[in-house]
Amino acid sequence: MHSDDAREMLAGSLGGASATVIEYPMDTIKVRLQDDGKRYGSVMNCIRTIAREEGVINGFFRGLPAPVIGAACENAILFLSYRAAVEEFQKAVYDKCYPSDQEPYLAVGVAGAVGGIVVSQVLTPAELIKCKMQIQNTLPVEERIYKNSLGCASATYRRRGVRGLFRGHTAMMIREGVGCGFYFLAFQSVIRRFLPEGRSFHEAPPWVHFLGGGCAGVAFWTSTYPVDVVKTKQQTMKADYLKLNFRQACVRLYKTEGMRGLFRGYSVTAIRAFPGNAVLIAVYEQVNALWEMTHGGHRHQHA
Repeated sequence: MHSDDAREMLAGSLGGASATVIEYPMDTIKVRLQDDGKRYGSVMNCIRTIAREEGVINGFFRGLPAPVIGAACENAILFLSYRAAVEEFQKAVYDKCYPSDQEPYLAVGVAGAVGGIVVSQVLTPAELIKCKMQIQNTLPVEERIYKNSLGCASATYRRRGVRGLFRGHTAMMIREGVGCGFYFLAFQSVIRRFLPEGRSFHEAPPWVHFLGGGCAGVAFWTSTYPVDVVKTKQQTMKADYLKLNFRQACVRLYKTEGMRGLFRGYSVTAIRAFPGNAVLIAVYEQVNALWEMTHGGHRHQHA
């Protein structure tokens, strides 16, 4: 493995895992609202209900191991795939690779979409397990059959095979492809405003990394949120969505819940997306900076 590849994977995995721990309680609230918004009503009522009925740890952090591992793998693959795609796209279209602060936005957007589609192949099973664990406490006692994330994965595979683990795959590919395209475009457009010409992204002040990462996270979720709601409906095995494909699920959600249903839980998602992705990018850039200090030499621009 090339040292640049190892650096991308290490920085991406540490950044992704750190962000997930910070985001997870709000992500649990998002999934609960998407799964059964009528029960909880508002974000604050959802928080109070979970804390009162399930406790803080068991309620807000249930199923955390799977998404932490998934996020580490996801972001390692995402940043590695993005870097490879943006370089190959520039070679094919422009016959050269531009400096880090001058890469064409078309190349950035396309490479982000490619990276998102690639990572969705790994992320779909992890996301499915996460969603199932997050809603388990809302089910009748006799239906709470999963003790942990591994047990959930094993039971799902035994009952429904590989296909069961990849339920919601189409929605996930669309979410990640579109979302990651906007993610990298937003990050680059923000950080370039504050980066002196010829400087690497990791040389920007930490507050710029935070701002760029936060804006990128909000851009991701704003561009794809209705798709994520449909994905949650499919992955939590809601009876009305059990036999529907992605298009049919979209139509049903809109007919039964309208525009409000398509954006249920968006506010809490946008709020948690900013700090979570700010930390992700900050950790990612710091790991890259430390790698360059310890290994020396020139490295390509990353995010």
